[in-house]
Amino acid sequence: MNIQNKKLSDDEFQRERKEVLAQWTTGKDVDLEDAFAFHKSMPPQKNFAKKLSWAKETGAILIRTDSGVPALDEHIQYLKYLQDEGGTDLLGSMVDSFTRTSRFEAAERELQAGLKTGKWHLNGFPMVNHGVAAVRKLINALDLPVSIRGNAPDWRFILEIGLAGGHTCTSSSPMMSFWHYSRDLPVETSIRNHQYMFRLIGLYEEAGVPIVSAIAGGFTILCPFSVIFAGAILDALIAAEQGTKNITLSVQLQGHMIQDVAANIVLTRLGEEYLNRMGYTDVFVTGNAGPWSGQFPADPAEAFSVLCLGVVVGVLSKSQIATVKTIEEAITIPTKESNAASIRAGKKVIQLLKDQNLKLNPGTLDLEIKMLEAETRAIVDRALEMGNGDAAVGMVRAVEAGVLDNPFATTKYVAGRVMAVRDHEGAVRYLKHGNLPFTNEIISYNQEKIAQREKAQGRPVDYGSVVQDLFSISQGDLVAK
Repeated sequence: MNIQNKKLSDDEFQRERKEVLAQWTTGKDVDLEDAFAFHKSMPPQKNFAKKLSWAKETGAILIRTDSGVPALDEHIQYLKYLQDEGGTDLLGSMVDSFTRTSRFEAAERELQAGLKTGKWHLNGFPMVNHGVAAVRKLINALDLPVSIRGNAPDWRFILEIGLAGGHTCTSSSPMMSFWHYSRDLPVETSIRNHQYMFRLIGLYEEAGVPIVSAIAGGFTILCPFSVIFAGAILDALIAAEQGTKNITLSVQLQGHMIQDVAANIVLTRLGEEYLNRMGYTDVFVTGNAGPWSGQFPADPAEAFSVLCLGVVVGVLSKSQIATVKTIEEAITIPTKESNAASIRAGKKVIQLLKDQNLKLNPGTLDLEIKMLEAETRAIVDRALEMGNGDAAVGMVRAVEAGVLDNPFATTKYVAGRVMAVRDHEGAVRYLKHGNLPFTNEIISYNQEKIAQREKAQGRPVDYGSVVQDLFSISQGDLVAK
């Protein structure tokens, strides 16, 4: 596949769009002009981009969470409960796995069976099967902005239905979907499918309907931030080329307060820098302090602490969004009651801290920012160099060369030569940096931090340490003892 970071022509897009909408019967109900009119009829407080603009202007931090149940009425009740009883600021419709993998017939079969028996095997909201009218019923029943939530190498049809139905934000991005939601698809396929997605968002923008694209370069579950951030920045450049104007860059936290705060600062800063450098000066960038995405403690009381720690990081890094998971994350699909309780806990943290002038040790924070910026720039710059300035070409070549790498990817196309471990304080460092284009200073910094842990524990840090660190948060310590 010949991939370039070049805006799709109208003819290219419309030819592809006919194929996308023909995948399931609900595609016939998608009409862009009608969708634009529906969005313009919605009150401004139900638009994600407008609410984020207000948050950035005022310094407010918004709480959001994800949720999705199969039946339309139950999904409406669930989200209304999070709105009314949880007090959330932003909502999300989590899409089920069958829909995310374009198995619409299987999703329909399970949806109809569940409606008859009351027993559900779908793990989210089958948006495509419900169709535009049903999704609009959902949006009309709520007072808050709603995002389409999930990731997939092919998000095109989901986005068509979700946006036409009134959602004003979407997740899914090329690198996240390639790393973690595919096995046999090359990165070119993920990029090309997401170019359609970003171009569709661009059409809404051109019609005067702002849509937010939430971009995360991958899961940071014991994975160094910089290689994930490099993917997110390249994703943002690909989105901007297609006309996306509102981008939220998401960081999934890893438990070390100073490093997590540095990470939130660095990603939004570098995202804006590279967008401006490459000529996309009209893109509005916001930040999302996401939750720890690894295993949660099984004890709900302990899970509250992980949840609240992430919100504190959002406050300290002045992110526009703090995303919370739930206190039942480790044991079951969360109930609306536990989800609402998690939201209230996060909002209380923000309420208590909002007027306090909190500062971390500036020397330590500045050093983390400096090193994280240096690591990220090294990878992004090499990828762009490999693509002769083209983010899409550079991404493909960087993956092939191991310049973009991931220790826990599901795809078979990953080099897999990178490995990470926590240092003595719990920050995540490169144990092996593989083919990443790092300077001797960066390599030595990571090695020195790991050596401090080895000295403190009196034994080498090895693969066993990596395995222990994967589960350390769920088992009580940030650094495995």
